[in-house]
Parts: sequence; C-alpha cells; structure tokens
Amino acid sequence: MGKASISMSQGIIQRGGVYRQRIATLGASVTGGMKRQGIRIPEFAVGLLIVASCVGGALMWQNSQDSGVSVLITSRFLTRGAQVRAGDLVTAHISSDTEIALLPSSAASQVIGMRASFDIPAGTPLNASQLISVAPLGKGEGLAGITVTSGQAPANLSAGDDVQLIAVDGQSDGSKLASTITGSVQVWEISEPDAMSGDRSVTLRVGLISASQMIGHDELHLIKVVN
Repeated sequence: MGKASISMSQGIIQRGGVYRQRIATLGASVTGGMKRQGIRIPEFAVGLLIVASCVGGALMWQNSQDSGVSVLITSRFLTRGAQVRAGDLVTAHISSDTEIALLPSSAASQVIGMRASFDIPAGTPLNASQLISVAPLGKGEGLAGITVTSGQAPANLSAGDDVQLIAVDGQSDGSKLASTITGSVQVWEISEPDAMSGDRSVTLRVGLISASQMIGHDELHLIKVVN
C-alpha cells in the first residue's frame, strides 16, 4: 500500500510539473511574441485595464437603468390652476436606490385633467402635492363664459379659485347699483390678459340658478373668496 501511494503521488507531481512547464512555455511564447512585435508589456496591461473598466462601467450603467423608475415631467410651464393635458407630460428615467415620491409614468392617465396647485416650470418632475383634482360637473351645474376688464377681477385669479359674483347696473340718475349673485361659483378656466385691452375671458362653473341671475347686467365683477 505504501509503495502504491508513493507512486501515485509522484505521478501527480510529475504531471503537475509538466503542466507548469507548458504554462511557463506558453507565457514566454506570448510575451516573446509581443516583444517581437514591439508591444511593451506594461502598456498592454494598461490597455486591458481600460477595456475592463469600460465593460464594468457599462454593466453598472445597465444595472442602474434596471433599478431606476420612469417618472412624469412637465413639457411646458404650467400656471397655477392650469388643467394638465396629454401634451403637457413627458417621461424620464431616474435612477435611485431609495423610494421616491414622484409620480410614475404609469399614472399619466390619472394626472391628465388635474390642475396645477401652483406654478410649475417646464422640466419639473411631478409629485402628488403639485396637483389638485377637478371634480366633474354635477347635476344642476354648468359652464358660463364672461369677459372681464382689468378692474373687474383680481390680477392673480386662477382656475380653481372660488369667487363671488357681483352684478353692477347703471341707474337713471347716473348712479350704479351693485347686487350679489347667489350660489357657489368657481373659476373653471381663465385666459391670459389681452395684449392690447388687458381683458380676460373667464369660464365659470356655476349652478343653473346662478347662471340665470348673471344675464342682463351692465357689468359682472369677480371677488376672490379665500376658504
């Protein structure tokens, strides 16, 4: 048994020696070939390191793409109260290792139709606090359009604001009589001031009773109501 064991060990050592000799011969052949071709070994090693770094960077970038999230971003400036339309939204991929509160691109259908709760610059990633829901028109409600001058409505009036309607009518003696239009009134949409006159077109969300009271007056003034 002892001789067989020794013979086997010697065989393994001998074969290992042959393998090492072959590897050494191969290494000498490769480096010798590079030397014959004028390639310096240190420069070759640096080249391999650069290639490995590029491959590693590409893999890290791919992993970051896989771990990121696609979010909604505004494509244009949204003024406070502006209703979000499909063309106002684009998507972008954001990489993050932590959970973020931005609205994902999958929420686009829910965001369309909502209103900006304050001015939102173009290119801003959206979150829920920047938007407010717009309740659909209910039974007995409608939309009424009026034109107001710069003195008939606040300059900072925006869609979504609650307002009180004041009707003003001229009297035969030259005086003016003011009366209040009853009911809840809300700004549905408002245009930018006209470049020449400063007038603005306002669409109001009103009840049908309030709408009937708006007809036939000389002037309609809007007073912003803070709730």
